[in-house]
Amino acid sequence: MESISYYFIIGFILIIILHGVVKKTNVYDSFIEGAKYQMKEGITIFPFLLCMLVAVNVFKASGMLNDLIRPSKIPNALFIQGAFRPASSHASMSLMLQIFTDYGVDSKEGMTAAILQGGSDTTVYVMGLYFGSVGIRKTRHAYAVGLISDCVCFVCCLVLFLYIL
Repeated sequence: MESISYYFIIGFILIIILHGVVKKTNVYDSFIEGAKYQMKEGITIFPFLLCMLVAVNVFKASGMLNDLIRPSKIPNALFIQGAFRPASSHASMSLMLQIFTDYGVDSKEGMTAAILQGGSDTTVYVMGLYFGSVGIRKTRHAYAVGLISDCVCFVCCLVLFLYIL
């Protein structure tokens, strides 16, 4: 029983198939139709996803953020994680895991990185992807509110790091 999650996945799939059989639904055809629909949606979303991925990687590769944060007591990785969190969940997650490796999970740095990861969201990514894919052009104050909440989370994490933890 070392990997119980596999049993849950197989069990969940079997429950879906059993439910389809009880409801007298052709499960295979329903699956194929759903897959076709999601492929169309994936193609619609792909340009927005690619744009966000390129923008985040260009910003990360430029090294500009490292030059801005050198003189502080806070590790560079925390600043970089806070900067990338609104744009890329994967980039901020990899930075958090790097902080865990470098400082430890139970360290001040590790706890702050975990709070930052859980307390903020990928605002730019989510809004760009979902608003763009459904054609919303007038987002009103959604970006501002989302980014303000991400900044508040980041500032609270820095206060936790410097004064509380």
